[in-house]
Amino acid sequence: MIYPRKRVGAVTMEAPPGLFEDNEAPGDCIAALTAIAPTTLRLWRIDPGNASDLSALMARVCDGAVREVAAVGEEHVWPGLAADIGGEGEVRETHYLFEHDGAVIHGVARAPRELWPDYGPFLEMTMLSLDIGARPSPYLPLFAGDRTPEVTPKPAVESSGASLARRLDGAAPEAQRLIAQLEFDRAEALVRAIDSDIRGANALMRFYEAALERAPTNTRIFERACYWARAALPEPHTSIEAEQNASAIAEREAGLKRIYRST
Repeated sequence: MIYPRKRVGAVTMEAPPGLFEDNEAPGDCIAALTAIAPTTLRLWRIDPGNASDLSALMARVCDGAVREVAAVGEEHVWPGLAADIGGEGEVRETHYLFEHDGAVIHGVARAPRELWPDYGPFLEMTMLSLDIGARPSPYLPLFAGDRTPEVTPKPAVESSGASLARRLDGAAPEAQRLIAQLEFDRAEALVRAIDSDIRGANALMRFYEAALERAPTNTRIFERACYWARAALPEPHTSIEAEQNASAIAEREAGLKRIYRST
């Protein structure tokens, strides 16, 4: 899920409901959020000193198991590192490091162990939406011997509507094959499993019309095509909408009758 971005101190992040700015954070934090105390996410800007790579710097700030992560900002994907602190203590925490032009942002997500399953994922999601308002320019490799990590453009996010349309279009060949074999129940179940509402109904209307064009003398396909021409309209709530539906149905059926050739 994507949450609205908000300005937090010197950076922007996607902060889910329940995380708000931490007024009790140390003054040297560049950004700080909190939920149920002491569940916190705090960011500092630190000097990498003479560290040869980001993992060497992580070893200085904590002894957790290191893994690669990436912060997805508004325009760029910025590689970095995270280290998870386990142990048997009452508090769990994860450290994050992202380097830009010789300066390192050090984030620390912290929550009581019993709250970590609920809050840990949200803290990490927020941290990994980090955006500094400019294209990051790292020069430190993540690990010794690696190349400097590459900052890449943020991939376009497919809208839910576009995703649904793509999936319905992808079902067209199989649905039309089943319709041609008069396996209507299977064809309709295939499409309705993707969308059982108006978008799926309109897709079935198109698929039946395409199948009729390939078999214009098939009465069963024609009759089912007419059914979906009527079904692929929203439920009318007013007399005007009912008139509009009736007009659309008449137009659709006329189009199908121009294709159909009875024997």
